[in-house]
Amino acid sequence: MRILVLTQVVVYPADAGPKVKTLQVLRHLAKHHDVTYCTFIRSEREAQEASVLRTFCKRVEMLPIKRSKLSDARFLMESLLVNDSFILRRDERSDMKALVRRLLSEEQIDVLHVDQLNMMRFVPDDWQGTVVLDEHNAVWQVVERLRRGARNPLARLLLKREVRLMRRLEGEECRRADVVLAVSEEDKMALREVGGETLPVEVVPITVDAQHFASLYATRAPLPMHILTIGTLFWPPNSEGILWWLRDGFPRLRTLCPEAAYDIVGARPPRALQALAEQLDGVQMHGYVADAEPFWREASVLMVPLLSGGGVRVKILEAMAMGVPVVSTTVGCEGLAIRDGEHLLIADTPQDLAQACARVLQDRELERTLAHNARELILERYDVTSALRVLDDIYGRIGKQEQEEQTQGISH
Repeated sequence: MRILVLTQVVVYPADAGPKVKTLQVLRHLAKHHDVTYCTFIRSEREAQEASVLRTFCKRVEMLPIKRSKLSDARFLMESLLVNDSFILRRDERSDMKALVRRLLSEEQIDVLHVDQLNMMRFVPDDWQGTVVLDEHNAVWQVVERLRRGARNPLARLLLKREVRLMRRLEGEECRRADVVLAVSEEDKMALREVGGETLPVEVVPITVDAQHFASLYATRAPLPMHILTIGTLFWPPNSEGILWWLRDGFPRLRTLCPEAAYDIVGARPPRALQALAEQLDGVQMHGYVADAEPFWREASVLMVPLLSGGGVRVKILEAMAMGVPVVSTTVGCEGLAIRDGEHLLIADTPQDLAQACARVLQDRELERTLAHNARELILERYDVTSALRVLDDIYGRIGKQEQEEQTQGISH
C-alpha cells in the first residue's frame, strides 16, 4: 500500500521518547509498503540530519515551523476568541494543509498514518482514503493531570478550559479516524471515554530494538551511587516531576546515601529547574546531549519521578533493554506490563522514592536482579521484532478491506 506518515516533529535523530517510538513504526511500515514521510522541521540542521530517512522512505517532505513566546501569545488569544484548543491551534499552518493535500494526490495515497493528535488538523475533510490516528497519549488526560498539579491559579484556570476543549476535540478527531492506535490499555480506555465505547482502538505497544542495546547491556560499568533522569525537559510533565523530586526527595536520598550523584539530561530545562539544581549538592544539569550512551553506561539507577502525562515511557524501556535498574512513580510506568519488585521499584511519595532508590544503590544483588528481569521482559514483550506484528495485522485488515471495496466498485 501507499502510506503517507505525518509527524509533528522530525523523527531523526531519535533523541526523545516520541521520536524513538515513531521511528520504529516508520521503519517497520517502510519494510512492507511505499511510505511517503511529511513532517515539520525547526532548523536547517534538522533537515540535514533527517536526510537519512530518504534511504528507506519513498519520499520525504519537510516544512519549517517556528514557535516563539510572541506567537504562542497570539495563538492563545485566538484560541480564547474562537473557543479552540491552544495546544492544537498553535501548530495549525495553511502551508502544511496544502502540502498534505498535494502529497495525497501526487503519491495516490491509500492510508494516511497520522502521528499524534496535532496532525489530524491537516487531514482534508473530503479525503476518502483510510486514516490511522497514532496516539502517543490520551492528550486530554495529560492536560487534566497537569491541571491537578498546577500551583498558579491562572494556569489552573487555563488548563481547566483546555481540558474541557480537549475532551471534545480529541473525541471528534478520534471518531474521524478509521483506526486509532493506543500504546496501552489505559490509554485505550481514556480515548474511548471521550470518543465513545465503540471507538475502533487497537493497542500497539511501544517497542525498542533489544539487539541494538545488547553490547551495552553486556559491557555496562555503572558508577556507584549514580542516578540518571533523561528526557525532554521543556515537556511540562517531565520538568514538573523532576522539580517535585528535587524539592522533597533527593535531599532525603542524600541523607541515606551521602555520596549519591544525580545527572539530569534533556533539552531546554526551565529556569526554575536549573535554579533549583544549582542549589543542591550532587546534582548536575547537562541539558541536551547528542550521545547519551556515557550516561547510560555509568548510571546505577534511572529515576522516573513523573506525576502527570500518559502513554508509555520509552526511556524506561530503553533502560530495561540496557540493564539499568528503574525507580518510578506509578504514573511514570503506567501502561507497562511490569511488576513492582521484579522488574523495577515503584513509589509515589518523595520519601518512598528516596528509600527505593537507596535500596538499589546499596544492594548489588537487587540491582542485578532487577536489571536481568527487566531485560528478559523486553525480549519477551517489547522487542521490535515481535511487538509490531500487531501493526502488520492492522494494515493487513486495511489492505483486505480496500481490495474488497475496489472489487465491489468494479462489479457495479
